[in-house]
Amino acid sequence: EEMGEGLNQSYAIKNPGMTLKITKKGNKVTWTKKYEDLSFRVIFDFKKNTIYFEDVDGFFRDPNLSLIGAELAPPQYQSLLQDVGSYDRYGRSYTIDLNKYGVKLLKDKKREYIPLQTFADLFMAPTQTVTAYNGECIVAVTACDLPDDLKEIYYKPAAKKMSKEFAEFNYGELCLALDFLFGAKDIHDIKTFDEFFTETALGLLIRNQDATMTDIALKWAVNLYFDDMHCGIGTNSNNTNQEVYKAETDKLPQGAYRQKMYALQDEVKEMRSKYFPEGFLPYQEKGDTAFITFDEFGPDDTQDHTVLPTDADLPVLGKDTFRLVQYAVGKITREGTPIKRVVLDLSANGGGLVLAGCYLIAALLGESSVSMKDTNTGALSLVRKKADTNLDGAYDDKDTLANRGLKFYCLTSEYSYSCANMVSCMLKDSGKVTLIGRTTGGGSYAVQPLSTASGTFFQVSGPKRFSFSRNGDFYDCDRGAVPHFSIDDMSKLYDRDYMVKYLDRLNS
Repeated sequence: EEMGEGLNQSYAIKNPGMTLKITKKGNKVTWTKKYEDLSFRVIFDFKKNTIYFEDVDGFFRDPNLSLIGAELAPPQYQSLLQDVGSYDRYGRSYTIDLNKYGVKLLKDKKREYIPLQTFADLFMAPTQTVTAYNGECIVAVTACDLPDDLKEIYYKPAAKKMSKEFAEFNYGELCLALDFLFGAKDIHDIKTFDEFFTETALGLLIRNQDATMTDIALKWAVNLYFDDMHCGIGTNSNNTNQEVYKAETDKLPQGAYRQKMYALQDEVKEMRSKYFPEGFLPYQEKGDTAFITFDEFGPDDTQDHTVLPTDADLPVLGKDTFRLVQYAVGKITREGTPIKRVVLDLSANGGGLVLAGCYLIAALLGESSVSMKDTNTGALSLVRKKADTNLDGAYDDKDTLANRGLKFYCLTSEYSYSCANMVSCMLKDSGKVTLIGRTTGGGSYAVQPLSTASGTFFQVSGPKRFSFSRNGDFYDCDRGAVPHFSIDDMSKLYDRDYMVKYLDRLNS
């Protein structure tokens, strides 16, 4: 009841019309979430020791977002886009048999109980909030790493050794969380994580009563076996010996893809620094060609988003996709503009906020269309948006570069990952943008933060997967976007004079 009421209060903050009703009958407790005349149930069966989701995506849905909800962003940024015909398809029901994980729901004559970590894994993590218990207090964050001031509190209790029973519970909960929220299971050929940890011999380490060994094993799994740039370890357990952990994990090998991507990140930025020794220009004009460059999708909350950016703001616009797009559209469409070609440089962009990607696509093409799928339930969302780039409150032709006779190009590399990969795929699929460079790096799953019962924060590729829609079907974009024109010497992408001549040859 207390946990359900806690969820109810958080729902009321997001939407006053959204409520969670709690009912009891026999050995079952039902949570029913209602909004917009729709209801979605979660049934706790204390006899069978199961949790049944009538609809996972529907239960966790934010009414301001699509069913999948991967375009999550603060309200001030959501208001910059207008929905123009999105649709959702609900997915399958989902039953979790807790007996498989050695986890128990408990009930006495007066009350019913769910383990704190089970609640964290199944009901907090899907809302992008992760919690951990250090023996004295619970900490909650919306990322996989604690800020320094919270770390002081979290690490205050003396480290303790886990009991055998708790070590087993910790293992079971980790398998439960990953089975439920690791979206790339099929691609990794993982049927269950208990089986995976047994096959890799990591299960024995994770079951260790020493949290240090558990954390080392988890990092081993993330770095070597998951081999995914969305996966990573954040704040370690308060019971972990940090010196031993660091000494051991420094010896661990990286996965081949992660190692290549880290090297590529340094290589790409070193190549660019030769042409921009004082830092790249977020917006640059060369004759009739405009270059738009930034390394991550997202807003800069230190900036004023109620007014349009000016030339004085240009040096910091690379950190704020929304304001950079506003600035670029204003410059390109100004009276007497010489611009005939627009080049979007995503070659050093590692990803970021999906809604910022939608904003960019809509500004370029008049409308963005982003497809998403829940790999666990099969639920689908197609999100179509128009952007307001001149902040006049309207979503019209003045807000876009479309239908102005401009030619569009996008520079890509294998480091173009996550949201940069998604945007590249969508731009290519539009048939209106020419990709130049190398195949993008993939990363089609939204980041999912998690925690362990022993108190470690980490993140994985979650079940929300970005796709592109064609002929009514949703296709995974994890393999990346293949460019129309490949360039062997990637450093040429940053030689803007060379690129202008290169585009001249393409257009001749």
